[in-house]
Amino acid sequence: MLRHYVLLKFKPGTSDEHIDEFCARMLALRATIASIEQLEIGRDILHDARSWDIILIMRFASVEALRGYQKHPDHVGVMAFNQPSVAEVASMDFEHARTE
Repeated sequence: MLRHYVLLKFKPGTSDEHIDEFCARMLALRATIASIEQLEIGRDILHDARSWDIILIMRFASVEALRGYQKHPDHVGVMAFNQPSVAEVASMDFEHARTE
C-alpha cells in the first residue's frame, strides 16, 4: 500500500470560496478515479508561520495506481483549476503495510 501526502500553500489573497471549491473537486475524484482507496483533506486551523494551508492524505494500492491517478484527465482538470492559486507544494510518498 502507498501513502501519498500533499501539502499546499495558497497565494496570499486566495479566497475561501476557491479553497472550498478545490476541496470539493478533489473529494469528487473518489467517485471517478477507482484507484483512490482513501482521500482525506485537512485545512490548517493555527495559521502559524510554518503552517501549510491544506493537506491531502491519500492511499493507493501501488506506485502504478498513484501514477495512473496523477495522469487521469479528471485529476489533471482539478490541478489546472487550482494551479494559478498555489504558492508552494510539497509531497511525500511511502509504502505502508496494510493494517486495516
